[in-house]
Amino acid sequence: MAILNELPVLEGSIQTVGTISYASQESWSFNNSVRNNILFGSEYDEHRYRRVVHVCALERDLQIFPFRDKTLVGEKGVSLSGGQKARITLARALYRNSDIVLMDDPLSAVDPSVAEHIFHKCIVEYLSDKIRVVVTHQIQFIRKATQILVLSPEGRCLGLGSYNELQSQGIDFMAIVNDGEREEENDKQERKPIMRSFSKNSYDDKQTANPTETLPTESIDYRARRYSRNTSVAQTEIVEVSNTMGDEEDYSHEPRIQAENREVGSIGGHVYYEYVKAGAGPILFTITVISTLVSQGIIHYSDLWLTKWTDKNQKADAIDQGTQNYYVYVYSGLIGVLFVTGIMRSTTWFVMCMRASVNLHNSIFARLLRAPIAVFDNIPIGQMLNRFSKDMGIVDEMLPFTGFDVNYLLMEAIGIIITVAIVNIYLIIPGIFLIILMVIVRGIYMKSARDIKRFEGITRSPLYTHVSTTLNGLASVRAYGAQEAFERQYYVYQNDHTATWFLFVCTSRAVSLIMDAICVAYLVAIAVVMMVFPEHIGNGGSAGLALSSALMMATMTQWGFRQSAEFESQMTSVERIIEYKRLPQEAPLDSDDTYRPPPDWPSKGQIELRNMSLVYEGSAKPVLKSLCCRVKSGEKVGIVGRTGAGKSSIISALFRMVEPRGEVVVDGVDTKSIGLHDLRRNISIIPQDPVVFTGPVRRNLDPFGEYTDDLIWSALEEVQLRHAVQDLPGQLDGLLSEGGGNLSVGQRQL
Repeated sequence: MAILNELPVLEGSIQTVGTISYASQESWSFNNSVRNNILFGSEYDEHRYRRVVHVCALERDLQIFPFRDKTLVGEKGVSLSGGQKARITLARALYRNSDIVLMDDPLSAVDPSVAEHIFHKCIVEYLSDKIRVVVTHQIQFIRKATQILVLSPEGRCLGLGSYNELQSQGIDFMAIVNDGEREEENDKQERKPIMRSFSKNSYDDKQTANPTETLPTESIDYRARRYSRNTSVAQTEIVEVSNTMGDEEDYSHEPRIQAENREVGSIGGHVYYEYVKAGAGPILFTITVISTLVSQGIIHYSDLWLTKWTDKNQKADAIDQGTQNYYVYVYSGLIGVLFVTGIMRSTTWFVMCMRASVNLHNSIFARLLRAPIAVFDNIPIGQMLNRFSKDMGIVDEMLPFTGFDVNYLLMEAIGIIITVAIVNIYLIIPGIFLIILMVIVRGIYMKSARDIKRFEGITRSPLYTHVSTTLNGLASVRAYGAQEAFERQYYVYQNDHTATWFLFVCTSRAVSLIMDAICVAYLVAIAVVMMVFPEHIGNGGSAGLALSSALMMATMTQWGFRQSAEFESQMTSVERIIEYKRLPQEAPLDSDDTYRPPPDWPSKGQIELRNMSLVYEGSAKPVLKSLCCRVKSGEKVGIVGRTGAGKSSIISALFRMVEPRGEVVVDGVDTKSIGLHDLRRNISIIPQDPVVFTGPVRRNLDPFGEYTDDLIWSALEEVQLRHAVQDLPGQLDGLLSEGGGNLSVGQRQL
């Protein structure tokens, strides 16, 4: 990382001459085809491309991919195994044809035969004219190195030179090899006979000896099933392939990155119902409606009362004090009731909106936590971030105020029309035409504005996904000098989003001009009616009330119209949020009392697979087919198979990450009959991709606070992490950064 200028150099200096390629320890890929992940913006050279694929042992993998090298890898490479991601990352570094190639533990994720092939064919032969810096713990390959750098646990240089030079200097780095050999020999003595066969899924030794040997057609078809679950993101279909490379044949079903689902048409009534239901029970909803009607009625009745009071003063030369007090008391009472009901109206509305926001967030968050793992494979992280950031932000901050404006202005408009009609019944005619024109214009506008707003939400998701992907592979992007390419891609996504937003703003401004013209016409119509039918106007107070109300109607109609359109547009965020309420869910967490396992289960740890098959979502064919085997208590089981053969799928079946067919029996209990909590809390796993949570070391090791510090330190001692944790500020209370960034990949795995 220091060579790449990703870490500051505290002492000394680093000088590099020439271009650099980098194969990171944590494989990084972006959601595109396998070929584009290897090319990484470089021009396609078929000869060089085929050589790189061969030396990286990717030929057989491309055979089993449904679209060969045009298969989409999915976000974060979800459709690939760990070994495949590592080799694609290595192939990217080789294809770059740089002067210096940095490889950070490139052989850790592949099996020994593939590692042997990659080391000799790729690192030794293909890169023979390059500067190669290889970081690895597989020291059986160090004899081939031109220079060997031996580091102490503290990061100090113990020696630098060739293999023979270091031996002549007396550096005992071979003790590591001897320790490994002794440990391996001890393991051999402790091993017991284990699983004899895996039914039809076993392969003889000759098939695994050569990592570039062609698979039988039946095996290709069988293994290709694994990828159907993830390529369903792009709605692809499995097709049989015969060649290794993606030759330039025309594929009628070539995979494409699937766009986010988009609803069409008007916002359904169920969306409004779900929003109100999430925010208010029957009592709160009733109080909100009553306080709204009462407060709005009092607003207009107080205007009429004030007009009546004015007319009374005009008709009489003098008014007695009792009558004057009567009008004052009634008007004051109306204002007092308006104050109380207005506060109730505002309070109940915003309480309802806040409750709706909290409940919608909690409900979809709970649904997401309980969703099967296939959901996270198929939904890009950008879409999830979009729902929980922008969409929830609209529901939290904008929708309550917009909805309140629509509520207030709608009731105000209805009240004004009624008030004007009371003054002169003929004045209701322009009001009717006004309402008809508003409804027509709004209907035309909303057909465009609604879909534009949906497009705006959809074009926002790729922005989040692109930023997330770029940050995850920032070191690789900088190492390859691809910043400008990623910036250009960001600008493409940003321009798409900005274009839809600009179109939304333009339509809003255009409809505002139309509404201004309609409101002016309404004012002219009111004035004409008052001049044509003066005998129905009454006195000056009534005429003034009619004109002032009409003028108020004109000034607020445009704003009310825009807010009503904005409210419906913002309801698309609610629509997108409640989509997640329909996410599929895993099996129940708690066991039924009838099938609850005993407290000491599993006491022996025997595992039996009875005709077990596994089918991923979106695929009709099984990845694992009719597995039958038994693992006795205390046995050490090795699951052997080529990359992509389904080894990790067996783990998924044990944990019920994907529901298997057949039976998985642990100590006589069928795992499908018990709750997921009872199952998963009794099985431990060290995942292929280490997961570290942001927070103290203690919470990562003991999230439920069940163990003492002595036991935690003992566990750290066993995996040789005690000193690393002691060096952290706060030790067990030391904070781990996001993704465990302040630990090495090996430390995160331990």
